[in-house]
Amino acid sequence: METILIFRKPGLDEIEEIRKLHIPDTCRIFYLPGLIEPEIFPGFEVLPMPGQLIRDADRGLLSGILEFGDRHAGEASISKLLNLDGLPLWHYQRFRIYFRLQPVFRIRKVLKHFSQTAGAVFAYCSFAPGMFNDCLTPGITIRARNEGVKQKKNYFALINYAVFFILRVLIGFLRPVGSEGRRHLVVDRAFRQYCRHLLTMQPKLDNYILSPLFDLSDNEFLILSEVEPPKTSGNAHFRLQKEYFNGQGRGNRTLYGEYILFRGLLSPRLYIRRKQLMDLLEKALKIIGLSKMSDEEKLIYEAFLGLNRTNAFFITKHLAYHYYFRNRRFATVASIDENSPATRCILDAARAHGSRIIGIQHGNIGDAQPAYLYTNTDRMNKIMADLTLVWGSHWKNVLVTRGNFSHDAVVITGQMRTDLIPKLLERSAEFRAKFTMRSHLAVFASQPMPDKALRWQAAYDVFTAFRDLEEVELVVKLHPAERESVGYYSEIARKAGLNQVRILYDVDLYELIAACDLLITCYSTVGGEAVYFGKPLIILDHHGDDLLGYHAEGVAWQVKDAGRLKIISDEVLQGRMKPDPEKYRDFIERYAFTIDGAATQRSLSAIRAAGDDIFH
Repeated sequence: METILIFRKPGLDEIEEIRKLHIPDTCRIFYLPGLIEPEIFPGFEVLPMPGQLIRDADRGLLSGILEFGDRHAGEASISKLLNLDGLPLWHYQRFRIYFRLQPVFRIRKVLKHFSQTAGAVFAYCSFAPGMFNDCLTPGITIRARNEGVKQKKNYFALINYAVFFILRVLIGFLRPVGSEGRRHLVVDRAFRQYCRHLLTMQPKLDNYILSPLFDLSDNEFLILSEVEPPKTSGNAHFRLQKEYFNGQGRGNRTLYGEYILFRGLLSPRLYIRRKQLMDLLEKALKIIGLSKMSDEEKLIYEAFLGLNRTNAFFITKHLAYHYYFRNRRFATVASIDENSPATRCILDAARAHGSRIIGIQHGNIGDAQPAYLYTNTDRMNKIMADLTLVWGSHWKNVLVTRGNFSHDAVVITGQMRTDLIPKLLERSAEFRAKFTMRSHLAVFASQPMPDKALRWQAAYDVFTAFRDLEEVELVVKLHPAERESVGYYSEIARKAGLNQVRILYDVDLYELIAACDLLITCYSTVGGEAVYFGKPLIILDHHGDDLLGYHAEGVAWQVKDAGRLKIISDEVLQGRMKPDPEKYRDFIERYAFTIDGAATQRSLSAIRAAGDDIFH
C-alpha cells in the first residue's frame, strides 16, 4: 500500500501526477486540513492527517525548546549564554522559534510514523529534504517545492509609518510628559479596537484590554504608548489615525515610546554598547554551535540564528529604554503581552533599574502558548514577571503547575473587560438592531492562526455550514491582528458559495456578543467571553485538541467539520439545544473569578500593592 502525505497545496501538475502514477486501490492519501478538497482525487482513500500525530509533534517541539534552553554548552546553560547583561534573548525568541519550526516538526513526526508501514511513501512539503534526513528511509520520497512568493516592499505603509514616527517624536519634544509623582508605568502596545468607556459608556478607539484600567487610573499612572511598526514587505496597511496623536484625553500622562527610542538613537553610547553585546552574542553562538547537538536541537539552534537580525533590533530598543529608566524610576511597570520580545525589552530595561514587572493576562494560557511555559531553572533565574494578574483560579493553576510560576507571584483579579458586561446586556436589543433584522444572529470570531491551512479550513467550514441556514445573519468578527483580512475571508466565502456574510473589524466585540444568538470560534479567548454573556458556544476543532478546555468544561459543543457544525448550529438557533446554566456558573467562577464590575479596581489595587511590596 502506497502512502501520499500532503503538507502543502499541490500544484495542478502534481495533482495530475498523483492521479496518473498511483492506483486508487493501492494508494491512500493523508492531508492537512485546508490544503486540498478530497474530491480532486476520485477513487482514492483520502483522509485527514492523524490528529494525534500532530498533537504529539507539537508537544515534542515544545518540550525540546524548553529543554534546549536548560542544556549546557561548555560550562553554562544555553539560556544563560544567551542572557546578555539582563537581556534574555533566548526567552525573547523561543516563542517565535516554536511557530517557525511547528510545521517542520509535524512533518518529521508523520514521516517517522509512516516509515514503519509497508509500501512507498511520497511527501509533498515546502521544506528541503535535508531537514528530514534522520527521518528518511529508502521507501520515502520528498517532493519539495517552495510555495512562497517573494513579497514586494511595503513602501506605502513604511512611508506612513515614517510620518507617524516623526510626528510622535516631535510631539515628544514639544509636549514633554514628566515622570514626577508617577509611581507606576503601564505599557500600551495593543491594536486599537472599538470599545466603550467604563464610566460614560461612550464608544472609543482604544486598547480594548487595558481601556478600563486607563479609565479608572489616576495621575500616579504614566501610560507608555507605542505602536507596532508595519512589516517591510507584504500588503499590510499602516493608517494614520488621530488617536495616535491626541492622547485620547490622557495626553498629560501619555508618553510616546517612539520618542524614547529616538532619544536613545541620538546617544553614541548606545552604539558602543550594542557592539559589545552583539560581540558577546556572537561568542555565545559559537560556543553553542561547537557543542554536541541532536538533529532536532540543530534545527532549534539554526532557527535562532535565522532570527539574529531581530536580536540586533531588540538590543537597540532595550538600550534606548535602559537609558530612559536610568534617570526615571518607577515602582512598577505593567503590560499585557509581557512575554513578547518587543514588550519584554522595555520591561527588562525597567527591571534593571529596580522596577517590579507586572504581567496582565490578555488571552488564554495553556500548552498552545509556549511564552508562558518556563523551567525550574528559569524560575530560579527570575525570568518571569515579578507578578502576574490573572482572571481566575484556573489560570493561576496553569501558571503554577505547568508554567513553573511561584504561587505568590500570581494574583487573581478577574478580567477587566467584563466590568462592562452588566451594562451591555441591558442594551442587547439596541445592539442587535445595529447588526441584523433577521431572526438569528451568529458570530464567527476568527483568528490569525499560525497554521495557515487550518485557518483557511476553519473559515471555509463555517461559511459552508451557514450557506443553507435560513434567516441567519452570519457576522465574522476579525481578530485585532486581522485588519487587512476582509478580502481574505471574502474570497473564502465566495469559494464556499456563501453570498451574504458580514466581515467586520471596527466594531465593539462586546456589543456583538451581547447581540448574538450563537458564537463560533476555534480556540479564542472570545469563546470564554461568550460564556460570560451566557451565549451558546461552538468550537470548531479539526484536530479534536480542545486546547482551551471549553468542551471538557461542558460550556461548548465541539465539532470537527462543516457538516456537524451546520447540524449543531441549527439545533442551537432553533432552541432545541441549550447551554447548561450550572456549568456556565462554574466556568465563570474558575476562569473569570466573578463578573461584578470590580475587576479593574482589583487590578489597580494589586499594582499599587506590588509597588509597596504588599501582595494580597
